[in-house]
Amino acid sequence: LASLRSELHNTHLDICKSYHPKFPELEELITDPFQYRAAIGIIQNELDVTNVNEQLNDVLSSNQIITISVAGSTTNGRMLTQEELNQVNDACLYLDELQSVKNELTSFVESRMEQWSPSVCALVGPALAAQLLASTGGLAELARVPSCNLQLLGKNRST
Repeated sequence: LASLRSELHNTHLDICKSYHPKFPELEELITDPFQYRAAIGIIQNELDVTNVNEQLNDVLSSNQIITISVAGSTTNGRMLTQEELNQVNDACLYLDELQSVKNELTSFVESRMEQWSPSVCALVGPALAAQLLASTGGLAELARVPSCNLQLLGKNRST
């Protein structure tokens, strides 16, 4: 799961790098990788972002849409070539596939957590127990973590 998170992060960075020539400000305006992916899937090569506001309502808040519309009207970006746009779309599909694999893997691990670690599941629930095991590397490693360090396990996030 940790390597999948890393691959998701790297793919998001690749998408940002590929879409940067079209709308450089967008990656700062939408920080969530999946909202960013959905937004560029809708905007594509549209010059006037207000033309796609209706579709953006499905994935972004109204405040985000207003901010993007204003930024889109003043951006110094250029239209992407068809090859560049295909590269962005391919990376978006890859991100979707990675997310699907991560969801399947997480569901599998969560479903087995009651068998593997019933006491941890009783304390924090199967989803968080699975995340704890993933971040420490396994049940034996989790058992060796001092209680004062448990709160720090999720601290190292890719940004």
